[in-house]
Amino acid sequence: MADLAHRNASLDDMRDLWTLMRQTAASIPCSIESESDQERALTEIMKCCTAEFSPVAFDAKRNLVGALLARRDELDWGLRNVETINVSVAAVSESHRQHGVLKMLIEAILKRNAPVYAEVKAGEAQGLAADLKACGFSLAKAEEGAELYKWEPPAAEAKAA
Repeated sequence: MADLAHRNASLDDMRDLWTLMRQTAASIPCSIESESDQERALTEIMKCCTAEFSPVAFDAKRNLVGALLARRDELDWGLRNVETINVSVAAVSESHRQHGVLKMLIEAILKRNAPVYAEVKAGEAQGLAADLKACGFSLAKAEEGAELYKWEPPAAEAKAA
């Protein structure tokens, strides 16, 4: 993990994020087979890149190797003025899955000290659920085909933020 760096995603990362999404679609899992699926995925990448909530990881050669695409829950923000973060996509290149990339990205998003929700779809093969649990997430809801995990900042930190 020492050769990895991370920062927030920007629109400049769109091409690399799309490449990563195509490479990891089967293990996320995420359908990008049809034109409408691709349009939906690209729209989500764009929204997450502009939201400033999405950490991305780079290797020593500055290749994008992981992303935790997330954005603010607009309903919580609009109705209650509460910042809640929803993770929509977690993707790590196969060559970096055993290097702690997901955990590093999860820890980066937790530094915002806001509640975070992350959905883990059935068939996810990157170890997202295990990394979420290791970072203090708990299972909030389980349905056929997906599990929803939630993390809340400790009360003292949430008040200080």
